[in-house]
Amino acid sequence: MLLLCALLSGCQLSPARVERVDQAVEQAREQALSCPATERDRCSANSPVMEMAARAAGDGRNRVLLLETGGEALELRVHLIRAARDTIDLQNFILRADQTGTLVLNELLDAARRGVRVRLLLDQMFTVADLDYLVKLTMAHVNFEIRFYNPSFHKARTEKHDWISGVACCFRRFNQRMHNKLMVVDELAGIVGGRNIADRYFDFDTNYNFKDRDAAVYGPAARDMRVSFDRFWKSPDTVPVQYLRDVAEELLNGADPSLETYHPPLRLLPLLERVANTSHVRARFVDPVYRVERVEFFSDWPRKQAAPENAPEKDITRELHDVLAAAHESIVIQSPYLVLSPQARDVFRELRERNPEIELVFSTNSLASTDADTVYGNTHRHKKRYIDSLGFQMYEFKPFPADAPEFFPRLPALMEEKRAGLKSDSVVSGDGSTIDMPAPRAGLHSKSFVVDGKVAMIGSHNFDPRSEDFNTENGLIVWDEAFAGRLEAVIRRDIEPGNSWVVAMKPDDGDPVADDLPFIDEDTAADYWSRGPTSAYELIPGHEPLPPNHPDFYLHYYPVGSFPDVVRTRRQYLVLLLGSIFFFLEPIL
Repeated sequence: MLLLCALLSGCQLSPARVERVDQAVEQAREQALSCPATERDRCSANSPVMEMAARAAGDGRNRVLLLETGGEALELRVHLIRAARDTIDLQNFILRADQTGTLVLNELLDAARRGVRVRLLLDQMFTVADLDYLVKLTMAHVNFEIRFYNPSFHKARTEKHDWISGVACCFRRFNQRMHNKLMVVDELAGIVGGRNIADRYFDFDTNYNFKDRDAAVYGPAARDMRVSFDRFWKSPDTVPVQYLRDVAEELLNGADPSLETYHPPLRLLPLLERVANTSHVRARFVDPVYRVERVEFFSDWPRKQAAPENAPEKDITRELHDVLAAAHESIVIQSPYLVLSPQARDVFRELRERNPEIELVFSTNSLASTDADTVYGNTHRHKKRYIDSLGFQMYEFKPFPADAPEFFPRLPALMEEKRAGLKSDSVVSGDGSTIDMPAPRAGLHSKSFVVDGKVAMIGSHNFDPRSEDFNTENGLIVWDEAFAGRLEAVIRRDIEPGNSWVVAMKPDDGDPVADDLPFIDEDTAADYWSRGPTSAYELIPGHEPLPPNHPDFYLHYYPVGSFPDVVRTRRQYLVLLLGSIFFFLEPIL
């Protein structure tokens, strides 16, 4: 066991091997620039975004923008990369070498070739594991560096036996991941939020797409984001990719360092045309910004609780709990997972005791929309506690929401691509368990809350035990009524009847309401009474939406069972089993 632990954190290359790797990389890396050294702007794209960011840095007042759709989130990332003059720092939990991930990587390489210093920091566990591709990226250009956080067994690729060994020998270290999402350009503009870098986060997956959320921030807060990035970049837990054992072996065995010339797929060309349109960029990413009152960027330290004793605000979960605990009227939360830690439950319990009328709204995934069955199993297990004891109004997102055409502007193109047989490589929980539809299935991935309509948070923190105790997280807290009001309106739209089911307690058996539930057939009734004390509810056509605590709620809604739209019974019972038997996994979900 001790040997396995040593392997997990050790197995670094010998000094002699490091020297050989350095020599090979130095000899192979391109050093020539595509932009003349006399060009101080590094041949960057004309950018009204960076002009505004410079003004914001000058007057000390941050501007913040919501990024709700995947397309606009990718557009702004590409635009900022092209507009960079000095530095680009990108930190993420996942980067896949699919079509959008490859686009981002090639845009970063183009920036490096112009003379911009590009640093790419990724968590090792779920990111690019193609050794040949990693070797080529590592050796591409002197201005492009890539590092992995907490690489297991000092390798880029985690094999199945590595998972077993890692869990067996060093459970906490193996599970401690860098969940941060961050991009900073020239210390002036940044993006933070829930999105990883892959097709399903940018509305390009024909199988499954996330409804996610980022915030773009222009101004002084970008410097704080750069400080956080530097902290991770210099951490002993972060390793240059070329020093990982499997990458080094490929590199020293004479791997071909040359990358093929990149040609973006045809389906990406409309997006790239919008990126090149300055008027579009200004209208979409400059004109709608909020000049906010107060902004705070927060981030864990590497290795979560390993911050120095004198580090300010090192416990970001406590800071988020303090913001929530200050609520007087309402808290509206959106997270893909509803698994609250004991500490979080205490916060909401105390709020309810102090103010019994406070509105607590939680928007999350249904079984039909989630990509994480094990987590949902524990959510289902505790629904009665969340609704009956804590008083949450709980809403579960539908896999095919009514407002999908507005949530996913590429939906017509995705449907045509799916019809034409374009396959996405992604495989997620629940594939094939809903009725086959012309459109891709959708799920929530955004992590946000709004307190009293005045304070907003957008970040990577899921408000679950894993975010509190294992993963490092980051995000943005914004004290501004206009911005917070806009975010709350977006979340409340997500919980409208066409987009989400309401989860509520079942009426007591024998109650007149329970005996005469409208719209309930024999099959639904059997499911309704056999899957626990709660059910999902659908609005009766023509009736007015009501909150589940309203006395007339059951006259306006009809039950659709615990797992609506999930037609694969095996998956339903698996989730019940996971929640009942594997409840001890709750702290790491």
